[in-house]
Amino acid sequence: MKTQFKPLLAALLLVGLASAAQAAYFERVDYLAAGGYSATTNGAAVSDAAMDLSAQSGDVAVFGANVFDTSLTNGSLTHSYVADAYLTFSAGSTDLSMSLSHSLGATTSDAMTVASHQQDAFIDMTAVTLKIVGQAGETNGSAVNVSFAGNASALYDLNSMVNGGYLGLGLSVSRGTDVVGEYLWDVQQSGDRAVSFSFAGIVGEDLTFSSYMLTGSSLANASFAQSTSAFALAEAGASLNGSFTIAAVPEPETYAMLLAGLGFVGFMARRCRSA
Repeated sequence: MKTQFKPLLAALLLVGLASAAQAAYFERVDYLAAGGYSATTNGAAVSDAAMDLSAQSGDVAVFGANVFDTSLTNGSLTHSYVADAYLTFSAGSTDLSMSLSHSLGATTSDAMTVASHQQDAFIDMTAVTLKIVGQAGETNGSAVNVSFAGNASALYDLNSMVNGGYLGLGLSVSRGTDVVGEYLWDVQQSGDRAVSFSFAGIVGEDLTFSSYMLTGSSLANASFAQSTSAFALAEAGASLNGSFTIAAVPEPETYAMLLAGLGFVGFMARRCRSA
């Protein structure tokens, strides 16, 4: 009698797998991505722009890195940044990886005062238009569930001489003017956080994805004594990693078939026990 259950159980398993399978995936339609760095020391400015390495069709990629040495009387400031952001697409998921960091240090040959210094770094993927594209058999208008799961991490270490500093990161997904999923972190101290949200979607619709990181620090009339070693003034950074997945919403008849099958299995089990 047990062998009679095997084809039915196999069919039920296939129905369950089909209902949980990837129903669709994200495809890039259009994008805006940028990043860069700027610093002003006692009125003298430097700036740098991150490179847009995105493919003409497909993934989004931005990268930037540089080190600057600002010479001052009796010493210097060394400041730097590193920024990268990637949004990669596959049939199984859309993966996000972003990181941004900056540092600031002072070297003195004699006592010196820095009248003013401000540095800012950012990386931004703004208005990335994503389309939900159906797999074979998934028609436009089919219901899906979209979810994001990942992790955010932050390092925030500022010397007491730094009189201003900030670090923030976030991501959001919008349908028109409505935000359907969002995560924001105005970092006050180092740490790690889980990031997750989900929302309902339909195959064929366009969504807008945005993600950013920004950080900076400043000095004002900062006085340094003579020292044979460098002063570490600021070190800050953040990363955000995770994946979007899109799962089918089973049609009502799928649930009906599953419930009917389970009821039949229960009926046959009772029949076998009573035989």
